[in-house]
Order: sequence, then C-alpha cells, then structure tokens
Amino acid sequence: MSITIGCDDTRTDSVATICCDENAPPVFLMSKTDDDDGDGNILDEDFPTINDEDDDIADHTWIKDGSGLYHLFFHTEDHGGGTRIEHYTTADLQDLDYVGPALYNNPGGWDSHALWAPHIIRSGSTYYMFYTGIDGPGDDPNTSQRIGLATSPDLMNWTRYPANNCPGTSGDGCIYECDESWTSWSEPSGSYNQQCRDPFVIMDPSNQRWVLFATAKKLDQSGVITIAYSTDLTNWKGAGFIDATSRLPEGIGGQTTGGQAENAHVISHEGTYYLLFTDWHDPEDSVSTIDPRTITQYATSSTLTANPSGSADWIYRGYIPDPGVNAIEILRINDNLQIMSQSISNERSGYWSLRRQLRLKCVTWDGDFTFSTSNVKFHCGDTRRTVSPLSAETSE
Repeated sequence: MSITIGCDDTRTDSVATICCDENAPPVFLMSKTDDDDGDGNILDEDFPTINDEDDDIADHTWIKDGSGLYHLFFHTEDHGGGTRIEHYTTADLQDLDYVGPALYNNPGGWDSHALWAPHIIRSGSTYYMFYTGIDGPGDDPNTSQRIGLATSPDLMNWTRYPANNCPGTSGDGCIYECDESWTSWSEPSGSYNQQCRDPFVIMDPSNQRWVLFATAKKLDQSGVITIAYSTDLTNWKGAGFIDATSRLPEGIGGQTTGGQAENAHVISHEGTYYLLFTDWHDPEDSVSTIDPRTITQYATSSTLTANPSGSADWIYRGYIPDPGVNAIEILRINDNLQIMSQSISNERSGYWSLRRQLRLKCVTWDGDFTFSTSNVKFHCGDTRRTVSPLSAETSE
C-alpha cells in the first residue's frame, strides 16, 4: 500500500510517499543515551544501578504543532525515579531531536516522587498535558497515584493547572484520583490499592464531553481501565469501568489470565472505538513461551460510554499482531494511513537490544474488528524530497 501525502516544497507536482512494506527495514526512533558504566556500550544496563538508556521511551505521547512539527513526550526512568517528563521533536518521524525536560516532580506536593505516562491534547489555543503523579516509589504498596494536569500555549513552557481537586493533598495540578465504588482506592493502604495512572483523554462528540481513560485497581485486586467524564478538562466525575480489560475467569484469551490493564490508547475507525491496553501480567508473553501472545490487547465499542457494572458495550477482541511491545500510540497521518509507535519491552519483540526504543509500524484495518501491522517505508516515490507532516493528525 502506498499513501501519497504533501511535501515541503511548494511545487504542485512535488510529492513524497510513505509505504506500508513488510519487506522494508524496521524503523526505530531512539532517544539520547549515555555510557554510565564507562564500558563503551551505551545499550547495556544493570537497572537501576546502571541505566545507560536513561531516556528509555516507554509510556509516551505524540502531538503535532501548528507548523507540522511532531512532539514526543514521555517519562524517563531516571535510574528508577522518573522525576521528569522529557520532550523531543521530529520533522519527519525518522530522527528525534532532544528539547529538554518539560515538567519536573514537585517536592512536597501530591506528585513529589515521580511523573509518569503523559498524554497531550489541544483544545482551542491551549495544550493540555495529563500525567500520573506519585508520592512514593512505585514498588511501595503505600504509594498513591493520581492524575495531574499541566498546560502550555506552545508545547515548550508548561505550568501545572492552578487548582487541586484531590482531598488531603497539596500542590497544584491534581485533577482526579480513582476513588470510585468499583475501585480499591478506599481500601486499607499497604496493598497497592491507590492506583490511578496512565491517563488518555479523548472528546466524545456524541455527548459533547471529554472522556478520561485511566488504570485503576478493581475490588478483586486486578487491574482495569476506568473511565471519567468532564466538560471542561479540569473537573472529572467517575463513570464506570471496562470489564473487557480485566481478568475474567469466564472470559476468552487474555481475559482469563494476566490482570494488569494499563497504558490505554483509543482510536476510532469506521464508527468503532478501539481501546488498546497493555497487560504485562499475561504469562504467555515471556521468554519461556514459543510463539507467544502479546501483552498488548484491545477491546472495541461503538460508543465511549461506561457504567459501574462493567460497560458491556466494550467487547474484548484479543491481541495486536506484535509481541514484546507495550505503550502503544497511533498517529493518524491521513484518512488512509495510521502509524503505530510501539515501545520495545521484552525479548519477544525480536529487537531486545533496542529495548525501550520506539518501533514504527503501519496499521492495516482488516475488517471484523481485526487489524494487521507492517513495516514503514519512507520516500517510496521521489527520494530527493522529504516527507512533510503538515497534513498529519494525532489520534486524539
């Protein structure tokens, strides 16, 4: 499949193409690295003591500015701390340029320890960054996770939203905590009960409201995607959860195993919403399984609604075609082409030495709520010209 899009030069007969070609070499995007242990190899690590891949790309988000430049934001592992959200740009989806930290943790505030999993949308002339803030280490069962908000006029300068909607906490920007009747938030602390992370926000045009997808913990202690609504992006009310993302003994495929749904990403296609999520508790995506399933799975629905009884409109569909990857994002280049960025997470990806780099894949919709992926090939037409992102859109 060959998709023609605009190019940077003004001649009307000037075009370049992006092709979906399984025979093309895989395309990777790599962040900056350094050689912490001084052994000359920037891709080895003994995490968290030695972490040469200081800017490993895991939970990430893409947004395109008015000039057509793509911006990539993600939280850095930072030797296990995750104290900042990093910012990169690319004009052609082929090389990343480092901009610098976009947002740091706020000592003494509700997000004092670390910042995770940003997601950015634009409404009007303002960019909204939703992120996870935590007040202690991720491996501490008493740590609380909450959803925060920072805003920017230009994607370069970020300020926490000047409000706090999270009772008992201090500091700006806290807009939602997953304290709902279907979550474990109000259960006794000490068992990782206060989980509320990985925000994804999308507009629901049918109901003229914003929809927040986040990771929470059900009363049965399994992970689940929960949903909240807002009309102003700052005040959120819980709506329900999606049983299709949780561990269900009577379910199919990955519903019967695993049980840690996170990293929600939603894209619409021909009237159907596809909710992609990661379940890294799935026992088959491991080095001991031949031809494993993948930890990234998905559910579909004709609406963006949810309810406290499990949201039956959302149907579990199974796995994406690619094992060994997580933290999926899809960019809608135009009506005919979507590109999926996948964070390389384990050996089953086939590219383990490139851990936590992003691999770009074309998405082909196959019907019956399935899709396939193939490699991306740039400059399929006139290789003297560069691909312009001016006509591209993010999937938000």
